[in-house]
Amino acid sequence: MRKEDIMLNPELVWMTPVTVHMKDGASQVFASVNDVLDFLEGDWAIYRGRKYNRAVQTCRRALNRVTPVAIAREAFIDACRGAGMSTGADGPPGAKTGTGGQRSLT
Repeated sequence: MRKEDIMLNPELVWMTPVTVHMKDGASQVFASVNDVLDFLEGDWAIYRGRKYNRAVQTCRRALNRVTPVAIAREAFIDACRGAGMSTGADGPPGAKTGTGGQRSLT
């Protein structure tokens, strides 16, 4: 990826990553909208219903700076739970979740 592309589309990260516990016992940690959208569009192997579609849509909208990052995060958590996967989305006590517009260039 070119430096110019990174500056125009920095990765949108959450302050508290989301750990998803898959049905097969594996766990995966998601720290950004980019990671989640890659997972949803590439590795999501279960039912693709309303909650899945909302998660994809809100992640795309977050990447386009139309929807707050926190909304995309919650939609992803909702899709995972709706598909029967548990999530560790709360983080340690006192941790803050990401808010709209937060981004990182790292």
